[in-house]
Amino acid sequence: MSEKNIIKPMPLANPVPDPIVYKGMTVNQLTEAYDDYKAIPNFDVLLQENRERAQTVKTRLNPIHDVSYGSESIQKLDIYAPKNLKKIPVIISVHGGGWTMGSKNPWAVPAETLMSKGILSVSIDYGLAPQYRMKDIIAHVRYAVAWIYKNIDQYGGDPNRLYIYGISAGAHLASTALMPSWHKDFDLPGDVIKGLIAMSGIYDLCTLVHAPQADSQKALQMTLEESQRDSPFYHLPKHSIPAIIAYGEKEPLILYHLEASNYGKELQKAGCNVSLIEVPNANHFDMINELANTEGKVFKAVMKMLF
Repeated sequence: MSEKNIIKPMPLANPVPDPIVYKGMTVNQLTEAYDDYKAIPNFDVLLQENRERAQTVKTRLNPIHDVSYGSESIQKLDIYAPKNLKKIPVIISVHGGGWTMGSKNPWAVPAETLMSKGILSVSIDYGLAPQYRMKDIIAHVRYAVAWIYKNIDQYGGDPNRLYIYGISAGAHLASTALMPSWHKDFDLPGDVIKGLIAMSGIYDLCTLVHAPQADSQKALQMTLEESQRDSPFYHLPKHSIPAIIAYGEKEPLILYHLEASNYGKELQKAGCNVSLIEVPNANHFDMINELANTEGKVFKAVMKMLF
């Protein structure tokens, strides 16, 4: 066979590099971090088991459930109130789920522990993407805060001792209650929230915009302008409040660790008293019921904050 008839293999194309798109992070790194739950072994099974456990606890506790706090059908809340107590602190719980799923029901597990400590807790549902835009979801959380402030004394809670808690997407949404300039629209004092408990959250949504293939961004379709508008990182509270910012040791370093650290630093600059807590050996799922762990750092910090 002559040399000219030999078919030579085409040279391999240079692989396309993963470009750095935001704060030293690449597209793939951000996408993998946002979708980290997919890498947790048996995540769906664990999540279902947690839901079933929570439903059992909720049935036993029988809270005042599905109270409307707004005109839309999704705007419902549950109230877990210890009996025969008045003027007690209130924790408002905002569930996680990537702004696309989840419900108020799993809060029953930590609510039982909190009730035993003389704390009233309220868990809320809110609109989910893609049916709702981020600005609408945030508005739902604020409507809930307003309703609770104006009505919770009927159930034994002190409207002047409202604290807000959130995990994952809920941590972001809880933190939006600290952002300034929205209170006047609801006839609320600017310091209506007396403390923040934010776990495994995202506080700069620009990271999500730069991960267009992440499940949450596919549903939300946020623009960079919208992400800056709706990020607590860029809109710090005008009042000094205590804040607990927690993350799991086994959560993605490039996202949750940095988000917690960066937001905590900004809150400190704004005059807030920040407790930054790393939960040992915890992944994103493990953080769900950390507030029911009475021996954990987060629970102890919450007790110190409230009492």
